Amino acid sequence: MKRSLCVLGLSVGLVLTVRAEPLSVSKNVDMRQALDDITLAATNHELVLVKMQPIDHALEKRGFENPHIRILFIGSESAVRWAEVAEPKLLNLLPLRLTLFQKDGRMTVISDDFEPWLREFPDAPAHLMIRAWQEELKATLDDFVKQ
Repeated sequence: MKRSLCVLGLSVGLVLTVRAEPLSVSKNVDMRQALDDITLAATNHELVLVKMQPIDHALEKRGFENPHIRILFIGSESAVRWAEVAEPKLLNLLPLRLTLFQKDGRMTVISDDFEPWLREFPDAPAHLMIRAWQEELKATLDDFVKQ
């Protein structure tokens, strides 16, 4: 019994030290194909592309080298409605943001880090909602890679 409690305590300690990080996936496509693939993946998960910020074009227009970076905002109307009911402060997370950048012919997509929000809202239902968004975004990014 003591050994079981010790193992359980150690397991709980390990779980508590695991930290969430931004989600990240990569594949060999150009920017145009990546935008098409992420838009399709989002649609497959009932998300829509709300806005795109072409950082690369804006910097090029100002005389800087093209950094090959785009910021995408994706979301859903239902996520907004759920956040309004569960915890209106969560509306600050919406729409969800993805950063796309290209390096050496490889496109990488990175999400925002949900960890600070999970710490800010440790209790349900807000915590559960953030986790659900994180899982939905992970599924969307996995779908993006498979496109």
